[in-house]
Amino acid sequence: MRKEADDAILRAEEAEKKIKEKDMVITSKDQEILSLTHRLGILEVDTEKLEAKLQDYKTSSLDSEHSKTTAENLVRKVQLLEEELDNAEKNLKETVEKYVSTD
Repeated sequence: MRKEADDAILRAEEAEKKIKEKDMVITSKDQEILSLTHRLGILEVDTEKLEAKLQDYKTSSLDSEHSKTTAENLVRKVQLLEEELDNAEKNLKETVEKYVSTD
């Protein structure tokens, strides 16, 4: 009977030891979960900031494209006006020459 009691105590102590080990593992995993949750929160904030920057860059890019298109259109318009001016000057010169030669 004494031997059975000693064996039972020994099994109980081993079970308590295993429980403490499992508790330590659980505590470690809980800390890891908290750490990962914190990291996830930081990464979510960083992601939101990067998405906002990306949207700003997209907007800037569209504005830049619009400005580029506008600038190209203005350059073409200036070229056309310069051609018209050259033609008008040529016509004026021819008209003046005709007028002078008819005198």
